[in-house]
Amino acid sequence: MEAADDICYALIDLEDGVEMELLQYAEVEALLLDLVGDDLPETYRQLGPRDSRRRKLAILRGKAIEHLTNAAARAFVEQQTALLGGHLSGDLVEHMHGPAKHCVLQAKDMARNKIFQDKRKTLHEIGAYTTLEILLNTFCGAALEQHGGRTPSFKSRRVLDLIGNNAPDPHASLHSAFLRMIDFIAGMTDSYASEMAREMTGRSSPT
Repeated sequence: MEAADDICYALIDLEDGVEMELLQYAEVEALLLDLVGDDLPETYRQLGPRDSRRRKLAILRGKAIEHLTNAAARAFVEQQTALLGGHLSGDLVEHMHGPAKHCVLQAKDMARNKIFQDKRKTLHEIGAYTTLEILLNTFCGAALEQHGGRTPSFKSRRVLDLIGNNAPDPHASLHSAFLRMIDFIAGMTDSYASEMAREMTGRSSPT
């Protein structure tokens, strides 16, 4: 679980840094490409100049997490005796090999030196509770309104349109629908979630 947190948060923090213009897109892309090598998703290869950096990084992040998860699994198998015996030195990331270990450590180093010291990042974290409340109420509220095939309000229909193919089926259980909404929210970076919450409450940042 600790290794999974290290992997996911390290990469998502980098995306957040790019959105906040604290990191260069090129340096984050280079780090992820060094990890995945030629194992690029077909969707990434098909991207063009009109595709957003957010979409490009999201696709790369997915492939990077796959590589890092496999590397963590190999490290777990190799260190299983020491781990279960309670005498593993360091964490599991320290026992990952080559590009995988380098990627996680470099990502954490970049975040520590270039993101976490920035006041904007701190303010984003302070506002996270309000942001989550707005998003959960909005998205889960839309799922609730359409539950059982009922006709949702105009606002909720627009929310469901925003999710597109990820929107829950109106006839799915509420539990399933809420999980789908939570999964959609969980896939957002801090900056994107904050931006969306501001838009939803009519407090968008001036352009």
